[in-house]
Amino acid sequence: MISGSLTDLDPAPPRERRWPFYVVWLMGGIVVGAVLLSHLPASTSHPSTPIVTEAPAAAPATPQLQQRFRVAPIEIAPARP
Repeated sequence: MISGSLTDLDPAPPRERRWPFYVVWLMGGIVVGAVLLSHLPASTSHPSTPIVTEAPAAAPATPQLQQRFRVAPIEIAPARP
């Protein structure tokens, strides 16, 4: 009879392969980053020279309409002496 543990007869566990996880994680990060960058406004993602436009023409003066109602404050509590 052999003395000792049977675990000595088990083969050594193989080394874990982690690189596929990291490759998939990196590709997912690239995809998410590309989607986020593609939705930026044009002014942020493509800085360009400022556009100079002419000042708008002055609008014609509108006639002042007479006020129909006057709004007055409502007393909630009597004034203190």
